[in-house]
Amino acid sequence: MKPNKMIRKDRHGVWLVIGSILVAIALTGVYLAYNRLRDIYLEQCIITDFNAQVKITEGKIVKADVIAEELGLKKNANLALIDFAEKREAMLKKIPTLRSLTITRQLPDKITVVAEDRTPVARINVSGNKKNSGKVVDSEGVVFSFYRGTSMLPTIYEKNLEASEPGMRLKKRALSALRLLEACRQPEFQDLGVLDVDITKEDYILVTLGNYSRAKIAWEGMDNFSPESKIKMTAQLNELAMAIRTNTAPAKMWNATVPGVVTLDPKGNNSL
Repeated sequence: MKPNKMIRKDRHGVWLVIGSILVAIALTGVYLAYNRLRDIYLEQCIITDFNAQVKITEGKIVKADVIAEELGLKKNANLALIDFAEKREAMLKKIPTLRSLTITRQLPDKITVVAEDRTPVARINVSGNKKNSGKVVDSEGVVFSFYRGTSMLPTIYEKNLEASEPGMRLKKRALSALRLLEACRQPEFQDLGVLDVDITKEDYILVTLGNYSRAKIAWEGMDNFSPESKIKMTAQLNELAMAIRTNTAPAKMWNATVPGVVTLDPKGNNSL
């Protein structure tokens, strides 16, 4: 190899080494600068004054101190190091009484949390049990535990206490019973005054009315509630309500299990 070619090759190798060193120095500088900026940012995210930096809107059931504990919000906690999405999901699963939890960060050092409780619309109990089970359900069909102010709510009676546990959603016949109770709160059916519904019967739902008479009611699709089955349920309720309003005879048991037909059965044989 000629000397001039060897010299050019050696110079090229030197420049490669120098270039590599410069790149390494630059990358090190970027890394150190990034870490420093990150440290500065993290220092600004620390909770030093809880009342000034953390705002929690609690519900009637789940209180602010519980929310703060579950989310890890306390003095000296670093907001940037808390995985709020993960904690939110875990909290919603752990506390069935929570309907929603909205978390908003105001960078760098403030946070707002708004909790919305579930509202009980019916109680859940076992047929024949007079003791309050403490289980209720909201309009979404979610079961949770709550005792205060529920004595006037209508009751859904199941076969056993384990059928619908807190955190579960009502399904099949139990869900239909809930939708039936909701329908009976509408103005056109309020005069029925439904007190409870018993879903332990095989072929129908047994409804206790405000005058303590009872009604057997069934419709197609009541074990798989859908928009179509809701239409059929409403039609059957209309038939039942009309029969009750026009009846003058003593009533103990109504039978609304056949579409479009309602019978009055004080002793098992009267028909409308």
